[in-house]
Amino acid sequence: MRKRPERHIRKFIGQRLRALRQERGLTQDRLGELSGLSGKFIGEVERGQKSISIDSLYAVAVALRTPLPTLVDVRVGEMPPSEDVERIYALMAGPHRQEEVRRAYNVLRAMFGKVS
Repeated sequence: MRKRPERHIRKFIGQRLRALRQERGLTQDRLGELSGLSGKFIGEVERGQKSISIDSLYAVAVALRTPLPTLVDVRVGEMPPSEDVERIYALMAGPHRQEEVRRAYNVLRAMFGKVS
């Protein structure tokens, strides 16, 4: 018997999807149009209520102009990060010049200290 996906994985992917969609200024309906899915389904995935196939996830990644691994980088045994962390990630995952990313990293490092 096949085991159902764990809820925390659906929640993680949903949070990441929502953060990236919002960062790009898209509604659920618009992302649905761009990816060939319904806006209702996008919302259900974002809330962790529905699982999404790899084909549909790829279509969403293309619509968001982001690499597929960005949407599915789930660490084994870890719980999803907070929505605020997801918003920061989504902001940084967009297209930026290397200089801008380095500056943002330096600001965050100054605020939170070195990465362990």
